[in-house]
Amino acid sequence: MRPRPPAIVISLLLLLLLAVPRHGAAAGWGDGGMVRTDGTRFVAGDGDRTVYLSGFNAYWLMEMASDPSRRGGVVSAFRQAAAHGLNLARTWAFSDGGDRPLQSSPGVYHEDMFQGLDFVIAEARRHGIYLLLCLTNNFDDFGGKRQYVQWAREDVAAGAAAHNLTSADDFFNNTLIKSYYKNHVKTVLTRVNTVTGVAYRDDPAIFGWELMNEPRCGAEPTGALVQAWVEEMAPYLKTIDAAHLVTAGLEGFYGDGAHESKDLNPWGIYYGTNFVATHQAAGIDFATIHLYPDVWLWGSTADQQARFFRNWTASHVRDTERHLRKPLLVTEYGKFLWEEGGENATSATQRRDGFLGMVLDAIYESASRGGPLVGGAFWQLLLDGDGMDALKDGYQIVLPEDARAATIISDHSEKMAELSKQDAAEAGRRRTRRSEPRKTGSRDGTSGLFSFRSISLLRSVSSLFGPL
Repeated sequence: MRPRPPAIVISLLLLLLLAVPRHGAAAGWGDGGMVRTDGTRFVAGDGDRTVYLSGFNAYWLMEMASDPSRRGGVVSAFRQAAAHGLNLARTWAFSDGGDRPLQSSPGVYHEDMFQGLDFVIAEARRHGIYLLLCLTNNFDDFGGKRQYVQWAREDVAAGAAAHNLTSADDFFNNTLIKSYYKNHVKTVLTRVNTVTGVAYRDDPAIFGWELMNEPRCGAEPTGALVQAWVEEMAPYLKTIDAAHLVTAGLEGFYGDGAHESKDLNPWGIYYGTNFVATHQAAGIDFATIHLYPDVWLWGSTADQQARFFRNWTASHVRDTERHLRKPLLVTEYGKFLWEEGGENATSATQRRDGFLGMVLDAIYESASRGGPLVGGAFWQLLLDGDGMDALKDGYQIVLPEDARAATIISDHSEKMAELSKQDAAEAGRRRTRRSEPRKTGSRDGTSGLFSFRSISLLRSVSSLFGPL
């Protein structure tokens, strides 16, 4: 908890607030309510605070927090993230079937897991970190669409229609399965947090909802089936929670629609989604891409991967600017650390750190010029110790151990935070110019100088002590 400023500082601030508009002070992350979009920006407050995102993935947070004896690990993860300037965590708000389910069967929920998610949301809020919560998985991990299809097959009341299900991709068009998913959406969004007492749909700590992690569809590879599903589910979610942002969860693969660029996909093939068309659907507030050039282009050279990265990033920034006019996030990016010993292990880490730098530089380049790519989240943050070896997948970053990666991430976070401050200052100057009488103040300009110095002092004190 921050120390309280001495009384003389409080008195000085009160005097300044009487003389200077409040927009001169930097607002805390939760002061402005829900994050919204304004063109290609995320904004909060009165729209004068741009939200740039430097984030991480930690899908395991809910499961760890469901065990009260391990909740210290969740606290540690958020503490480490906040210390490195990270302000977004992407994590699962689902676990469908299996050994440790949130939802063990359609509409049947385990309270211990839900209370784990309650704790995660409360801790994110306490540490000033937004949450992007994903609602199910395209893949079999933690159940996902295959589990939903299996539930429908086992639903005796569904009759023959359910037993005719042949593929996990039936998730996208079967009426019964879609009703299961909608019920899950409603259950999660209307959940009242047992720690904070705030319903999820009313909590500004939640940045937004992701309909599915990495939706793909082999049954209809050009994208029509996923398109129809998103066009149904995003507006449905908005009927329950109109305040939070929503995204589909796409990796960025192009399909067969207008403005699509299939040739830019890995190996130039279809994956069952349309980057442009799906992000144009009603209820979708921002676009997402993922970045895994070494795995997507398995067996390719480093130069080929670098060329793909440049083309992939540039094309999505361009298409988002031209056709979507929404913000764009890289919600997953990573480079695999091959299991190599000796000098090879060192060079693998260096290549990983170099990739981090390339991604973060691309994000900053776009954000600093007013482009749509305004944030990202690396895959994945893990802790040192705490029995987490089983979660290591070759992409893990352990901030206390990976010193170079931690520095790259911290420096980027600081630069993104500085952009937000610059935007706030510019918005304040614009408002001041609009509100100033044409002929006021002393001839020597001392009135304006006092106002400028007052705002500067207010910002300085705010940066020391935080919002009061």
